[in-house]
Amino acid sequence: MIRQPGACVRSAAARACFALFLCCGVAFPAAASTQDDADKLRAAWGSFMHSMAEAEQALLAPENHPPEPTSRVLADGYRYMLAHINREIEMNLRNDPRFPEFFRSMDMLRKWTGENPDTMYLKAPIDASGYYRVVFEAQDTAEWRRPALRVEAEKAPRLVTFQTITSVPGNSGELAEMADCSNQTLDAINSLALQGENGRYEILVGPERPAGHQGNFLLSKREMPCPASGEKRVAQARYLSVREIFSDWEYEVPLDMEITRLDSVGANRPPLGVDDMAEIIERTGRNVRNQIRFWNLVMAFPMEMADDRNGDGRRALPLNGINQPAPPFTAGGVAGAQQLYAAGIFDLEDDEALLIKMTAPLEPYYVGFQLNNLWMEGPDQQNYVSSLSGAQNPPSAEHTRYYIIAARDPGVRGWVDTTGIEWGFHSMRFVFARDPSADELPVLEATRVKLSEVRQHLPQDYPQVTPQQRMAEVALRQSHIKRRWRGH
Repeated sequence: MIRQPGACVRSAAARACFALFLCCGVAFPAAASTQDDADKLRAAWGSFMHSMAEAEQALLAPENHPPEPTSRVLADGYRYMLAHINREIEMNLRNDPRFPEFFRSMDMLRKWTGENPDTMYLKAPIDASGYYRVVFEAQDTAEWRRPALRVEAEKAPRLVTFQTITSVPGNSGELAEMADCSNQTLDAINSLALQGENGRYEILVGPERPAGHQGNFLLSKREMPCPASGEKRVAQARYLSVREIFSDWEYEVPLDMEITRLDSVGANRPPLGVDDMAEIIERTGRNVRNQIRFWNLVMAFPMEMADDRNGDGRRALPLNGINQPAPPFTAGGVAGAQQLYAAGIFDLEDDEALLIKMTAPLEPYYVGFQLNNLWMEGPDQQNYVSSLSGAQNPPSAEHTRYYIIAARDPGVRGWVDTTGIEWGFHSMRFVFARDPSADELPVLEATRVKLSEVRQHLPQDYPQVTPQQRMAEVALRQSHIKRRWRGH
């Protein structure tokens, strides 16, 4: 007969006996239902571990189209996989549309999908049948109301965009999802159009605007066309996506923001049960595996990072060149609303630079320039000048900006540090305060040059940057990133 532990611990011998039970894994009989629950969770954990092994193979196996495995690429790849695990755990554990809260879908440690280093990406789960209120407060918003104004004091982010979206791209692991309209933006509004007073704003989100409602509103359910099939269907949002975009890193401050579902205020959120946890564990592993595979496929085929995959005699992203501004094509329908993009590949030796000239007849309200490695991650933007916003790289004469991609500092404004990445891609994002005409869009030119010859390709009076000024530039970036991501 198995004795109960409480009767056993009264003597030294009995305490030793009880220790033996613990160290040797002797188990007391469990109810059948408890054993069933344990089996279910063990099975889910086994599925998770199997998916992790498959996720690792997505980093390595040729059939998953990973990039060429240099030491830097492999180190970045394993870090990238850990970041996916971290992100998926948080996303799945906090994914309750009855009790929504904003969480970071990307940050300094969890980069993904060719993210914009100027942007803080937030998401909150929603149910398309419910009504939600978003309330936020912003510092000085004068630039939202008067786009040409420049405030040199604490102020709101340069641009904030709210979007109701159906899904997150990549969870299927297959490129087919880019055409099947599973990822769509239903509705969007940005800070240039928001109504608010004294820096306080409210947005109502729901399946239809209530009668008499006059404020900011986003639809969570609507009939949407699917270009691939030509059909219309009722799409339902599962997330509210928020992009806080920063340009003047010295002065722009993140929003204070919260979201509530109107019919669950004050209610208790039920604990996660066995079935909930089993599903979360399995889904987390499956999504990590599929996300890595999906973005490998995007890089290999639509973006043609390594070669011409469709045989049309050109590459979607030109080698040591750049495309002209256009709507996005790689992130389904959930890329930044009202943003235009341009991109190209850089493949440079240590003594080379890629010089990009941007001529903008109409100054964009926001412009950003970023680098990305072969896993679609931006390199460290906190400790390197690996990205430049419009405020960080203002135009020189005749509405022109220059960007110099190089591994070493050329000593001029506009340098974008590769951080040692020899091969990757660069991208630009543009947002205008009004819709530009075709002849008002920026014109982009790229030239591969020797690093020692960079200054010969720039205007004679182009600003130079000393090592001390560069260190001050990095110090400002470090301060802003810490404040933006608020790790306390």
